[in-house]
Amino acid sequence: MRLTRLGRLPIVKPNSEEGAIEVSEKLVKTLETKVDNLIELSTELKLENQALKKRLSDLQHEKRDLLERHRQAGDLIDQSINRLKTLENNT
Repeated sequence: MRLTRLGRLPIVKPNSEEGAIEVSEKLVKTLETKVDNLIELSTELKLENQALKKRLSDLQHEKRDLLERHRQAGDLIDQSINRLKTLENNT
């Protein structure tokens, strides 16, 4: 039996029928392992994606809160300046 590599999947050139079955079983096991690894990776990526979406949502909420506080602070500054101008004009 001779195995050569083309990319990641071997090209099988067995010397006998038993060799072909043995190689086929090895290929199936290899593919099963790769599929299992991909499923595990997919699960990890899904969890990471969910965490990132939650973080994004939290940051967007925080941004909205900060923008509102910034607007309120600006309003208070404007009011204070107007009061100071009024006091200055009354003197």
